[in-house]
Amino acid sequence: MEVTIEHELQRFIEVWVTVFASLTYCYFISRSNIIPKGFIRLLSLLPIITIFTLLPFSLSSMIFSSPTGFLVGWLANFNLLLLAFDKGPLSSSSLSSNNISLPLFILLACLPIKIKQNPSPKIITKSSQNSTDDQNQILSSSSSSSSKSNKPHKSHLYYGIQGSVLALVLCVYEYKHYLHPNLILLLYCILVFSAVELFLAMFAVLPRLLVGLEMEPQFNYPLLSTSLQDFWGRRWNLTVSGLLRSTVYEPVRNICTHNLGRWWARTIGILSTFVVSGLMHELVFFYMGRLWPTWDVTWTFVLQGVCLILEIELKEALKSRFRLHRLVSGPLTIGFVVVTGMWLYFPVYGRVGVIVKMNEEIGILGEFVKGVAKKSWISVPGWNQSIYHVHTNSY
Repeated sequence: MEVTIEHELQRFIEVWVTVFASLTYCYFISRSNIIPKGFIRLLSLLPIITIFTLLPFSLSSMIFSSPTGFLVGWLANFNLLLLAFDKGPLSSSSLSSNNISLPLFILLACLPIKIKQNPSPKIITKSSQNSTDDQNQILSSSSSSSSKSNKPHKSHLYYGIQGSVLALVLCVYEYKHYLHPNLILLLYCILVFSAVELFLAMFAVLPRLLVGLEMEPQFNYPLLSTSLQDFWGRRWNLTVSGLLRSTVYEPVRNICTHNLGRWWARTIGILSTFVVSGLMHELVFFYMGRLWPTWDVTWTFVLQGVCLILEIELKEALKSRFRLHRLVSGPLTIGFVVVTGMWLYFPVYGRVGVIVKMNEEIGILGEFVKGVAKKSWISVPGWNQSIYHVHTNSY
């Protein structure tokens, strides 16, 4: 069934009105003392989590369903899971949520942002007591967060270059019928590295304009990674990796430590984190294309998790006696991520038809906006006459 752009925009607005209303409910639930934290609060939030999981299916177009699926079906749901136990950026104990307002609560709930701040000594001491070695080894810790906070924001030139690369990829993709399949996969790889960072960077602008707060960068030059730990824990998609650390890795590790010991707890925690990440990527792709997953995306992240575990074990065995120079370890790391991605992950972009559908839908949306602007311009009283006089006087 064909859906018009007017109908799709109407549904998009209805979806986000539902999101704002639902998060308003969550805000007052978390700020009242009626429902205590824990499983009782989780039960009160489960209807919202269910609604957020289903909402992206209300949208047919990829340009609306994909960001909604990521922001609402993934980020907001995970933040609400943390909120149920008074953890995460929305909790009353969070540094970023002291005297938090409703607008800021909504922004923190469904946008991939983290308020830039200096960590307090109390928080650092507490985290250092909670298995410091494991925290430092896996997905970065308070020390790495501090170092990220001190880094300056990337220049407009940097994002301009990213945008130019993205535009070049889209232009080259127009000639895909003449390109080798592996070159097309490489184009998908470049697309992900450039488009995802630009996409997430745009969200940091909104809270800066609305509430005047500086946000931590979501990416820390991932192409400079020297290991898988460095790539996944301290450079790539930092907001999401931090969210996965809080919702998956830490709970699994804490539960397994008492029953299985620290080594198994760490190993199972890492593997669980990558499995959940893979499943959430599958869900986002399902929102986008409505095609049943082949589970290649999940296997991509399972492979990354297994290799990360092996990397940690190798580093511990060598105990810094031998370390590759960054000129060697850097290309090896990025090469491994790219090759495994081209093998399992990036083919899903062609299967779903990401570039083709996005270009088509953006074109339709652009024509619609142009038509609305033209109608509004014509309907302004006296505007046509003034334009006519300007043109006649110019002659």
